[in-house]
Amino acid sequence: MKAGQRSRTADGAAALRASHTLYAKEPLFSDPYALALTSSGWQKIIRHPLLHRFTLPRRLNPVGLLIGQVVGRARFAEDQLELAIKHGVKQFVLVGAGLDSFVLRKGHDFPELQVFEVDHPDTQAGKKSQLAKLGDIPNNVEFVPINFEQESIAHALNRSTYQRDQIGFFSWLGTTHYLEPQTTLNTLKAIAEYAAAGSEVVFDYSIPYQRLKGFERLGSYALSHFTDSMSEPLIGQFIPEILHQTLDLMGFEVLEDLSGSEQDARYFQQRTDYVRATAATHLIHIRLRA
Repeated sequence: MKAGQRSRTADGAAALRASHTLYAKEPLFSDPYALALTSSGWQKIIRHPLLHRFTLPRRLNPVGLLIGQVVGRARFAEDQLELAIKHGVKQFVLVGAGLDSFVLRKGHDFPELQVFEVDHPDTQAGKKSQLAKLGDIPNNVEFVPINFEQESIAHALNRSTYQRDQIGFFSWLGTTHYLEPQTTLNTLKAIAEYAAAGSEVVFDYSIPYQRLKGFERLGSYALSHFTDSMSEPLIGQFIPEILHQTLDLMGFEVLEDLSGSEQDARYFQQRTDYVRATAATHLIHIRLRA
């Protein structure tokens, strides 16, 4: 993203969540604040009686895959979070929070959960003012600025009230694709060294497009050019087997790593609106060993 600007891909993701919430017959993930959080340009498109059709999933069109990627990862992360809360987790870290609206949607539902939004200060500044207009920001939310390319998440959390001797749940969505792979690994290593044993992390990651076939490969190639035009190129990719080995050395155990077909089986199998998971992205859930 460009300095002084909030992330354009975060705007795009919010727009897709908004479109899915407004127009899907049975939303997999409902986000009533997404439309207000996205840019004015996206708002005009989504509200327009004709232009909004470009944000709807259609046969042989990549929009359904993009929506599936955005709402699928959000649903997966919050499913795992709610299980963690039932097991006593009281710290939730949104890494690269973007325009996620959890604090408004569910912040008041879990008053004992301390929420830490960790993100680039440019994205964070605009978001905080928007959130304040949309509702009461719960007292259990803390905003922690960071530049992932220049600073460790451990250093950032040290400036907050995060209790490193207590188990935490980290959600890191829609970000690793735009970071150098080593930056992603450095962040995960910092979490492993900083967080308490038993802490969990959910994140999504891209696999090399050379591993894809047919329409999926073409869609991944087209998406990379689209994000590059917004000055947010897709530069972060991992081979699952190698990533798992690296995570193991860091002290993580892999609880789940869902491929596109596994995401489809869990979340999209019964859908008739062409919203599907993309084979280009995996969803992974890991936990720090004791």
